[in-house]
Amino acid sequence: MQGTELYADLIATLAQRTRKAIGKLSAEELAWQPDAEGNSIGVTVWHVARWIDVTNRVLRDKPPSEEFWLTRGWAERTGYNPQGIGTLGLGAVTGYTLQEVAAIPRLSAEELLTYLDQSCEALQAYLLALPSFEPLRESVPESSNLAPWTKAQMLKDVFMGVVGHTGEIDALKAIMKRASVA
Repeated sequence: MQGTELYADLIATLAQRTRKAIGKLSAEELAWQPDAEGNSIGVTVWHVARWIDVTNRVLRDKPPSEEFWLTRGWAERTGYNPQGIGTLGLGAVTGYTLQEVAAIPRLSAEELLTYLDQSCEALQAYLLALPSFEPLRESVPESSNLAPWTKAQMLKDVFMGVVGHTGEIDALKAIMKRASVA
């Protein structure tokens, strides 16, 4: 198994794990926050899906208008366009203010998972279509504002962040369960 196949498999596993973790959560559970400044499970899943969407777009050297949030009708359905918000204007929660986080639309578990699946499946397809790991050693496009990262560095950093957020989702569920018992 080459590196691109391994990444594709790990991304599929993260999507499956997230589906198992949140698939049966209610709207109230997805929106629950440990405190006024803490992200909810729903925001955390959306953050993961957004970063994968942005990564897929950057690796393919496409403009921001090609992100699935826009092309698959999510912005239109929700009335929310995250572009231009947060760190580097990527609209992926990183660097958001509390007010900007509060403006993220509340999606159902199925909606969150559909967006996550769309983003993950596209990134997996991209990785599996590469002839080797070599193209990932190229620099990300200058237009992404993420230079001097290489594509491999971006993929690694985003992947590690996503792994951390899957643990965060588990922790939030445990805290929420303990809070409901108290």
